[in-house]
Amino acid sequence: MAYTNSPMVAYTKLSPNHSGQRTHSIDRITPHCVVGQCSAEGLGDWFARSSTQASSNYGIDKDGRVGLYVEEKNRSWCSSSNANDQRAITIECASDTSEPYAFRDVVYQTLIKLCVDICKRNGKKKLLWMADKDRTLNYSPAADEMILTVHRWFANKSCPGNWMFARMGDLASKVTAQLGGNASAPTPAPTVSVPETDGEKYIWDTLMGFIKNPYGVAGLMGNLCAESGLKANNLQNNGNNALGMTDEQFTAAMDAGTYANFVHDGYGYGLAQWTFHTRKAALLAYAQNKGTSIGDLQTQLGFLCQELEGYATVLAALKSATSIRAASDIVLTQFERPADQGEAVQEQRAAFGQIYYNRYVNGSESPAEKLTSGYYRVRKSWADSKSQVGAYRILSNAKKAADANPGFSVFDPGGKAIYPAAAASTPVAPEPAKDTPFLVRVQISNLNIRTGPGTNYPRTGFTGVGTFTILEVRSGQGSTAGWGRLKSGAGWISLDFATRI
Repeated sequence: MAYTNSPMVAYTKLSPNHSGQRTHSIDRITPHCVVGQCSAEGLGDWFARSSTQASSNYGIDKDGRVGLYVEEKNRSWCSSSNANDQRAITIECASDTSEPYAFRDVVYQTLIKLCVDICKRNGKKKLLWMADKDRTLNYSPAADEMILTVHRWFANKSCPGNWMFARMGDLASKVTAQLGGNASAPTPAPTVSVPETDGEKYIWDTLMGFIKNPYGVAGLMGNLCAESGLKANNLQNNGNNALGMTDEQFTAAMDAGTYANFVHDGYGYGLAQWTFHTRKAALLAYAQNKGTSIGDLQTQLGFLCQELEGYATVLAALKSATSIRAASDIVLTQFERPADQGEAVQEQRAAFGQIYYNRYVNGSESPAEKLTSGYYRVRKSWADSKSQVGAYRILSNAKKAADANPGFSVFDPGGKAIYPAAAASTPVAPEPAKDTPFLVRVQISNLNIRTGPGTNYPRTGFTGVGTFTILEVRSGQGSTAGWGRLKSGAGWISLDFATRI
């Protein structure tokens, strides 16, 4: 094809640092940060030195002037990747010298205009940002599509800096709008209206539309439950404590732009408790591109589906899983990757998944005859673990044990009484334990602590993983097993998510 250069160029100084004519047509744009408020001339002088061993096609200086250093027909040396630079127009942008390497507004506005010009001259009608390296690099753009990539995907660098990385979605949206194209990324996550009172069912339906396998969805949801309680604005408990903010206050601060350390604060956030800086930056960019709250459930599910496409092994396993445990384990070990991945954690997360499978596949009144994860437990009451006479994968065996022990019931992995019929149809509030105090083990990092025994009481924080002493058990809203009062005085926790030891 015939290559041209931008008419926006105000200064030209061609660099010797390039590989000659590119071997791939242009279908990528890679913005960079200079880490300096440079002039077009100064950047040209730097690239003109053979000892620099670097260059870019264009540069935008601190005043918004565009410099040309390597013609578009040639491959620059800019992204630490031959494959990327062969097909990308690389643009160095003047920036601050420290994190987050912010651009002046004039620089950012010029970048938008330059990207529009590059796309037009190369026959592109849309600029796409997918926020995920694997998904982007494995994507074959259509003839009218241009893809955004970043230097940090190819080298251990921050480039283009977190300021620009967080705006990649905005850049793609604004450029595409000026090109008159559709700003939607390819293969978008499924979208439906979010029911006002049934977020859990919406999560199930959305993930089923994406994964199309109930075992895979159940295994994923069990992990999301363990991570966040399926709460999209959930901030990790140590973040609540360190920042002195509730989940709602933190999310409001993020949406207002008054909290600037989200990407690197090290606190898990959202449905999947995203913690690693690149994943959090991608989540932030996705929400900003959508123009929604970062704590919005629909937005996070869209991002989750998009992110899973970059975890090809995990997604394939979820789509082909034949058991909840298999699906749950691969999410635990290859997607969530918490510090504790032991058998107890695996069992607990799969048991959570079994609850969702029973609820949305078998129906709440039709528990599975055979569990693939967790156990049916036969006890006098869920809170009285010492009364247990057996734990069974096969429901009929559990029923036989209950029949042989008058006054005993069968409980599903979540602690719900499902047999006999009287116990299932009329939930019995747990009685205060007669043998308090006792110890419980909590395997999830974000079990809510509340001021009283019920979800109708305010949260005060989270337990974290560990062993805790329970002084008293009471019935209350939102828990089948009852609520336990912590010896520490911090408050009450649901015993549904604690194992007596």
